[in-house]
Amino acid sequence: MWRLTRKELRGILRDRRTIVTLVLMPLLLYPLLSIGFQQFFLSKLGTARQPAYRMGFHDLRDGEFLSSYLARGGLNLKMKDDRPVGFMPAEANENPLFTAFLTPQLEAAVREGDVDIAVRVLNFPANLNAGHNLAVDCEIVFDEDSISSRAAAAQLEDYFTAANERFLETRLEAMGSSQRARAVHAVRKGVSSATTSGDAAGGVVSIAAVIPFILILMTITGAVYPAIDLTAGERERGTLEILVAAPFPRVGLLFAKYVAVLAVALLTATANLLTMWLTLHASGVGRLLFGADGLSAGVASAVFCLLVLFAAFFSAVLLVLTSFARSFREAQAYLIPLMLVSLGPGMLSLTPGLELKGLLLVTPLANITLLGRDLLQLKATGAAVAVIVVSNMLYALAAIAVAARLFGSESVLYGNEYGWSGLFDRPTRTRQAPTMTNALFSLAFVFSAYFLVNSELAQWGGASIAMRLGLAAAASVVVFGGLPALAGRLGGVPLRCAFSLRHAGLRAYAGAVLLGVSLWPFAHEIVVLERQAGLVTFDATFLERAMKIIAELQSAPLWVLLVGLAAAPAICEEWFFRGYLFGALEAGANRRTAIVGSAIVFGLFHFIVTDGLAFERLIPSTLLGLALGWVRGQTASILPGVVLHGCHNGLLLTAAHYQVQLAAHGMGIDEGEHLAANWLAAAALAAVVGVLLVRWSATNLEHTDNPREVL
Repeated sequence: MWRLTRKELRGILRDRRTIVTLVLMPLLLYPLLSIGFQQFFLSKLGTARQPAYRMGFHDLRDGEFLSSYLARGGLNLKMKDDRPVGFMPAEANENPLFTAFLTPQLEAAVREGDVDIAVRVLNFPANLNAGHNLAVDCEIVFDEDSISSRAAAAQLEDYFTAANERFLETRLEAMGSSQRARAVHAVRKGVSSATTSGDAAGGVVSIAAVIPFILILMTITGAVYPAIDLTAGERERGTLEILVAAPFPRVGLLFAKYVAVLAVALLTATANLLTMWLTLHASGVGRLLFGADGLSAGVASAVFCLLVLFAAFFSAVLLVLTSFARSFREAQAYLIPLMLVSLGPGMLSLTPGLELKGLLLVTPLANITLLGRDLLQLKATGAAVAVIVVSNMLYALAAIAVAARLFGSESVLYGNEYGWSGLFDRPTRTRQAPTMTNALFSLAFVFSAYFLVNSELAQWGGASIAMRLGLAAAASVVVFGGLPALAGRLGGVPLRCAFSLRHAGLRAYAGAVLLGVSLWPFAHEIVVLERQAGLVTFDATFLERAMKIIAELQSAPLWVLLVGLAAAPAICEEWFFRGYLFGALEAGANRRTAIVGSAIVFGLFHFIVTDGLAFERLIPSTLLGLALGWVRGQTASILPGVVLHGCHNGLLLTAAHYQVQLAAHGMGIDEGEHLAANWLAAAALAAVVGVLLVRWSATNLEHTDNPREVL
């Protein structure tokens, strides 16, 4: 696969069309754009020689005081006609011209674009006589994402400086002894206009909302030609039949092509980003768009991470479209619908008030676009980033699997009438294991459904714990059981084969029980080590929530806990992870890949929760997944794994339910302390015996003439 990937990369990078896209377009495009931006801003400045800014005050008293004080610095405030009197009218066409408004909710008025800036007097002086000392503190509230608001705030600070200097001169003339140098100390207080799509005064759209839209075009441009050349181009060169007939897995073949397309897309996007940064820095346009610091290293790093996500997604989607094309021209025709479909989610970043949560977190492309907006506005959370990255990785893998099924199909090879509906046709022959395409497709759907269901269940905070556990168990049956079962039926795989529903020997079940009751001490030790190493920290909110959950577990009947949190997850999760997914990975690669791959996915599912990231669960869950995968590989059945999983969960739930009673008998467990050495020794002994029993059962299986039928 590595040799094939290098071959594809060499062929693409040597092509003249790639060089044009990779080098010449960025070198020509961004200087031209910078010239256009410069002309735009110069023309705007030329036609608006007297910018008008709107300033808000909390009440009339603040407005009267500040208008009279700022007049010392040369600013004569023009009052609004329908406002109370008290402001000094403008004597001439000062530049810039401020108009005063009364806006009780200062932050909201600035955020919604009703005014450009607002000034709040924090400590109103007791005596306004110029003959007395004056020490007033103010806040200048401005919109960080608005060019005119930033300019108004900077201009107002200049007027404050001039007024302070004039006041100081007056006080010195009067021989005041205790006057401080800066009479009114004003500091900026920035508010984000996340609920608005642009600047109300000038109509300029927030750059944080525009950048994700630009990145869509940037990444599609880099991935289009390589995807077409490596798929539809194979047929036009007459090499498609030879490539398909090669003794190489179709998924591996498409994965190599995907890596090549992704590499070229990232190179092109990086060249665009670097050229854009140099152009903005050299031309000075960057300071107009991003403030005084221009395009900083932090913003550039966030943009590059977004480029990786966009490139990974679009490279896979383009391979799906171009793998179905019979010619280069047909592949190009598919690009227009793709562009139209992609621009729709790209516009979401410009939608006012749209929050990144719920369904949007797992909606392809829309989640990346909104994540880009939140990253640039420093509002993205770790949980949102993890959900979006994992979901788009799964979508990309599913797309690669679909491309592998399309690439080299009869419709492409021989040009017969075969449409997209062929993807969903049931095979005429019965399969013994799920295909990689069906497994990856199911994995992508299961992850999205799992996250959405958990998000909805989290909203049922007022329901009883029995009801919540019942709903969670039903959701597990549908998500981990129903979706894979439907995929197995459509894929022509009997349930017995798709989910390894085979009997195992008594030794295997006995070993599974011993492993189920002996692995939890090692998981506990891993969590303790994580906390001591500083990898996991529990704040007061987390501990309070954990104590609430424990109290609910102790109040519920034990059988409800065992059914809802032990039996249901054990059956449903093993049904999917060690049944359907494991079988597809083993058939498509080998047993070792199936064990490791299913364990990593199992750990990620337990790592991502609705309201945050449970990092303390990642390593223990992955290691438990390795143990379950090993048992599945040894016994060729998910049933011992169900027993192991159920015993593990059931023992922990029972201990939590009877925590008070166990502590009274000196058997309590402190979450932050290591277990006693004799506990660990007993657990290790039980685990070794369990491993030997499972291995003994596997040895008997290997000596059976027809192990599948016997089991």
